[in-house]
Amino acid sequence: MKKIFFALAALVVGWSLAPTASAKTKWDMHLNYPVNNYHTKAAQEFADKVKAATNGELEIVLHPGSSLGFKGQELLRVLAEGQLSIAEVPPGMVEGDAPLMALTAQPFLASNFAEQRLLYDLVKPVYAKVLQKFNQFTLWSSPWPFAGIYTPRPIKSLADLNGLKMRVYDGTGEAFGKLTGIAARNLPFSEVYPAMKSGLLDSLYTSSVSGVDAKAWEMTKYFTRINIVGPINLFNVNQAAWDKLPKDIQNTVTKLAKESEEEIWKKVVQMDQESLEILKKNGITVLEVGPEFRKELDQVGAKQREEWLKKAGPEAQSVLADFYKKAGR
Repeated sequence: MKKIFFALAALVVGWSLAPTASAKTKWDMHLNYPVNNYHTKAAQEFADKVKAATNGELEIVLHPGSSLGFKGQELLRVLAEGQLSIAEVPPGMVEGDAPLMALTAQPFLASNFAEQRLLYDLVKPVYAKVLQKFNQFTLWSSPWPFAGIYTPRPIKSLADLNGLKMRVYDGTGEAFGKLTGIAARNLPFSEVYPAMKSGLLDSLYTSSVSGVDAKAWEMTKYFTRINIVGPINLFNVNQAAWDKLPKDIQNTVTKLAKESEEEIWKKVVQMDQESLEILKKNGITVLEVGPEFRKELDQVGAKQREEWLKKAGPEAQSVLADFYKKAGR
């Protein structure tokens, strides 16, 4: 009888614990960049705060370096289908599924960090409508320093770009390549280092921060600050996964996400300067763009935006018009 009693007692205890155990939620987060990248570090800090603030009821597990196997171009669909609950989505990479999302990745549009933030604030409501169609929303955003080009030779004019084999990461980079004679190859960041080591690439289109991540000094000699674009990463959440969270946890996560966003936007200028110093320390020559070269680049940018607008539609044109007005163009 005692054995039967204890067995029944154990079952009762197990049943009483079951609801608590099932209430805990785990989200796997896809991240495009390596562990030491500042986007990844910020995401880890956010995940740690969420776990602590929710007493472990929501745990976000990071998977840096695209280690889950997903590529940037497919992330809208992956999130829409619920294969992931949360992911870092670079808008310029997903324009194949939603051309308007590439607005913040348009070339030579924002020219400084203040304009970068202005552009994002203007486009946020438009992005939200697009993302709703893909069963997701943006929890917080994280900006990049402006992208330049890492090359084996100095670049001082448009003609100097011809013949380069350059890694790009979105449609903007591919279009830039076509207009300038660059052999542009769209590759995930995780594939950059081996591609450059093998000679498949000889140059790189990315920010000062990613240049440090890629150890660009081992493969290139110059970083020309053409400032083609100041990209913005979105940390998106599957709507169905979000709706399963209790309201109090949603409120906690939203609050922490807003704090993370404000912190990272404040830090981006400092990180750009720190990364430039690391590049120089490791032998990279940092070049600024002269007025004639800048004029050539602006003309290329205007052509690219004209072609993109044909796909993106009137809402994109409206946001750009508002941006030009508020930026004093």
